[in-house]
Amino acid sequence: MQNGQAGSNLAANLKLAASYYPSVAGMCRKLDINRQQFVKYLIGSAFPSPATMRRICDFLGVDEFEVLMPPEQFRAIISLRRKSAFEDLEVPPRLREMLSQAVSSPAEVRRLHGYYYEYRHSFTRSRRILRSFTHIYGWRRYSFYRRIERLKDTVSGSAPASGPPDVYKYDGLIMPVGDRLHLLDFETITHSELTHTVLYISYANRVSHLTGLTMGVSALSSHEPVAARVCLEYVGRSVSRSRALRACGLYAPDSSDISQMVRDYLSRPNADPHLAQAPPL
Repeated sequence: MQNGQAGSNLAANLKLAASYYPSVAGMCRKLDINRQQFVKYLIGSAFPSPATMRRICDFLGVDEFEVLMPPEQFRAIISLRRKSAFEDLEVPPRLREMLSQAVSSPAEVRRLHGYYYEYRHSFTRSRRILRSFTHIYGWRRYSFYRRIERLKDTVSGSAPASGPPDVYKYDGLIMPVGDRLHLLDFETITHSELTHTVLYISYANRVSHLTGLTMGVSALSSHEPVAARVCLEYVGRSVSRSRALRACGLYAPDSSDISQMVRDYLSRPNADPHLAQAPPL
């Protein structure tokens, strides 16, 4: 059972979210959730299952801890996001063609759903490998992903250094083209970064790693276009998110907390391990 305060916060916050729609039924249709069941969440007589909670949070564009915040804090968050999260957008024909490409071979992507550690050389911190936390998940016939970065140095293995980390969140869409996966995402906190990642599709029965190249713009004052090798290491379909996030941060290139396979891949001859920032494109 969820504690009473969490259930009370959830009920109040869902009522606020539903107020942006003409009716609760309309919101339920967009969420693809039974209206009677959703009403139970609104009055606090039931709490969503983990899968339903993820669906609600993905739809609202928030994390689970945010939708369980006190209502006054959640109101501040949702008021900043309502234009992007609640308005229906007209989709031009060319974009419809692109979206149709995103669902053209869903089976190849669905088998990759799950949680991953993502590794690359940091674009901004000298001699550091950035370990991020990525979740690839499905919605109807599409596959999306969320990546969370914690820019914080690690010391003595995976123990974090003192001070709070800088946290960035990215939401993106996966499009299979040929035998490659194209991942396009947008940073959701500062709205100041767009990245494009190209991965090889793995046809192995059991996927352990996905490799490729990621491209973006450095956050340094130079704002140069940069690119780096990237490796996604499969963690599982169900993980402790808080524990996984605590293990994310900036690691030394020779850190034993990163597998030899990942370190070797990132440090191939044309990926200089002594450079934290990839050379401009």
